[in-house]
Amino acid sequence: MSRRLVLITLVLLGIFLTYGWIGGTPVWYPSEPSIPISSFPIPQTDPVMQSCIRDFTISLKEDMQNQRLPGVAVAIVYEGQPVMVTGFGQTDLDHPFLVNDKTVFRIASLSKGFAAVLVGVLVDEGILSWDDPVIKYLPDFKLQDPDATRHLTIRHLLSHTTGLPRHAYSNLLNQSVPYRDIIPMLKNVPLAHAPGSSYNYQNVAYSLIADVVEHATGLSYDSLLVDRLFRPLDMQTASVGYQNMVKMSHAAYPHSPDSNGYHRLEFQDKWYDVSPAAGVNASAEDMAKWLQLMMGHHPEVLSAASLQEITRSQIEVSPRENVMRSWRPLESCGYAMGWRTAEKWEKKFVFHGGFVNGYRAEIGFCPEEKLGIAVLSNGANSIMKDILPNFFDRYLREKVTEKK
Repeated sequence: MSRRLVLITLVLLGIFLTYGWIGGTPVWYPSEPSIPISSFPIPQTDPVMQSCIRDFTISLKEDMQNQRLPGVAVAIVYEGQPVMVTGFGQTDLDHPFLVNDKTVFRIASLSKGFAAVLVGVLVDEGILSWDDPVIKYLPDFKLQDPDATRHLTIRHLLSHTTGLPRHAYSNLLNQSVPYRDIIPMLKNVPLAHAPGSSYNYQNVAYSLIADVVEHATGLSYDSLLVDRLFRPLDMQTASVGYQNMVKMSHAAYPHSPDSNGYHRLEFQDKWYDVSPAAGVNASAEDMAKWLQLMMGHHPEVLSAASLQEITRSQIEVSPRENVMRSWRPLESCGYAMGWRTAEKWEKKFVFHGGFVNGYRAEIGFCPEEKLGIAVLSNGANSIMKDILPNFFDRYLREKVTEKK
């Protein structure tokens, strides 16, 4: 009996050492020759999508190996259904657990899309209107020019057409100056344009939308995101803010590149102070559900009319913008509300990117093709700048080849 017990113990120990399971969480040992995937059954959709996902996965793994990127999570939604929701690599180089579909990342400026959709929900409820003046809700707010102050609207905040110069006081966010202390300083900034006339990307001014929403509803911005978006969409691991991130049991730690690849950073609270601009945390599973909403599959949460308004280009953007470089050549490009837009290959694309404190994220979709993708990473890298246009280009080329 004792020999049998010893044998069973040895077998279990072998399984443990082979697969590296600790508390149900798989561990990737750095000596392994390839980047493991937490779960990846190739979906039985049409052959074009199968081929596209296969090629995308091969390319992503090669890029991750070449740059030694710690971890990536991917969500792909096609014709309303998630066809790939998975993770690659590690959550933390110091404690190497696998990234999976529930691993939580900071999504940085992808948060801006959530702010616009929350406003859309409140527009649907009759609480707000897109062209409401900001001073209707924030009577003490001031820009340098009184006329500009009177004419500044919610639409201007969400489309980066406030008239302020690009990235007004974003540098102070990097210095951990509280958002509440920065807002009164905006009245000292000379305006570059009249509100609504030109695009200049913002983080501080964009986050005024939280103040507007809170004054209009009497509820906190963060709680409204949970009650109006995360909960109805069943985004179970999505959250807002630093404290919610650090208590996550399966969060991806940020990493910074160095001469040996990457080293782990600690969680930082910088930029969480501007929730609409950069405060959301989410997993690939959450982002798949978010893509479903953005492609019109949750009219009970957001009306088709508000979705159309949010994703309609509000202002032209120069194709020479750095963020548009990988999409060129372009037929046109612009900024909607919380989202960028591009016309390419005679199709419309809606997308956004984000980078903050060791995290990089991209999301985009093509309404005509009913195809969307979100990619989250826990290390600064050059892979992400091309990942969306390359993915859509690969899919469209496969589609053309299949038709021949």
